Amino acid sequence: MQPDVPSPNDPHMRHMRAVFLAVITGSFLFLIPWIAYLSVSLPTRRTVSNWRYAWVGFDGALILAIGITALCAWRRLQVFIPWAVATATLLCCDAWFDIVLDWNSDDLTGAVATALVAELPLAALLLHAARRMIRLTVAIAWRRAGRTGPVPPLSRLSLVLLTEHDAGEGGHRDHRDQSGHRDLP
Repeated sequence: MQPDVPSPNDPHMRHMRAVFLAVITGSFLFLIPWIAYLSVSLPTRRTVSNWRYAWVGFDGALILAIGITALCAWRRLQVFIPWAVATATLLCCDAWFDIVLDWNSDDLTGAVATALVAELPLAALLLHAARRMIRLTVAIAWRRAGRTGPVPPLSRLSLVLLTEHDAGEGGHRDHRDQSGHRDLP
C-alpha cells in the first residue's frame, strides 16, 4: 500500500512550503548580521560555573544519538538516515568545541588527536552510510517505478516529483528531469 502523496498544487501544501521557505531564508539572512555582531561583542574570556554540566549534557546527548543510530542500523530501519546525519553533526560539533576551547592549553594535542582519530572519521563514516542508504532507497523506488535508465545523482533529483494532471487539461503531463527521465509516481 502506497501512502498518499499530497499534490504540490494543493493550496495548503503551497502555503506550508511558502511559510517554510520564508522561515528558513529569514533565519539565514538574520544570522549574517548576528554573527558579525557576535564577532565584535562577545568577550574573549569568560568564566562559566556550569561548564561540567554543559559538557556532560552534550556528551550524554552524543551517546544517546550514537546508541539510537546503532540500534537503527542493527534493525535496518530507514530512520537510520536522519539519526546518522544528526549523530555526525554532533560529532563534528564535539570536535570543533574540543579544539577551539583547548586552543591555548596543554589539552590541545589530545583534542586534535581525538578529533582526527575518532570523532571526524566516525562522522564521515555515518554521513557516507546515510548517503549510500538514500541512494539505495532512491534506486529501489526508481526500479519500482519501472525506470530502466541510470538513477540521477542526488544533487539533481527533485525533492517533490510532479505527476499530477495539468489543471484544466485533464491529461497526464509527462514530467522529465534534466536527464530525460520521468519523475517518480
